[in-house]
Amino acid sequence: EGGVQGYVYIKLPAGLWRLEELRRQGVDWADKALRRLEEIAKARGFSNLLEEYLRPAMEAETVDPRGLVVEDAEKGIRAVIRDVRVVRDGDRPRVVVEYEVNGKAKSFSFIWGMRKEGIVMANVWLVEERAAVLAALTGDQTIRGKRGTVTLYAKHLFALAKYRGVGWELLRWYAEVMRE
Repeated sequence: EGGVQGYVYIKLPAGLWRLEELRRQGVDWADKALRRLEEIAKARGFSNLLEEYLRPAMEAETVDPRGLVVEDAEKGIRAVIRDVRVVRDGDRPRVVVEYEVNGKAKSFSFIWGMRKEGIVMANVWLVEERAAVLAALTGDQTIRGKRGTVTLYAKHLFALAKYRGVGWELLRWYAEVMRE
């Protein structure tokens, strides 16, 4: 600022995510910092790496899940997602998914945690309709049709982060636990 040159040290990727969040809130210096970083990355040939690190934050909370229709013709399931939100359960995020099947309101939830090996995961108990809903939300079609306990990993967390009301809360928690 003001023509004074300086250095910005960013702990990847959490620092970049925070800059993107501030840019979305209209903070001018964050916008300038990210644009400059993008210029440097493009000039030095690592813009694809920067984009990869920024993608979760750029996509965070860009999709409203309410009203999303999930159909599994093979199983005869048609569900409408009513809400997806994060509720803090102590220091961990609980994702609550509310949906409607045949006029009946239903919900399920799962809590994200971290194993000692540094693996971010959540276990969720599924029946066929829950599996169809979760597969649609995460984009992971291998979940569709599963029954019993299924383990979700960081890739699923990032997929869920694009939904409004879920994104920044999950990304902040992920950055927090990965820092430790």
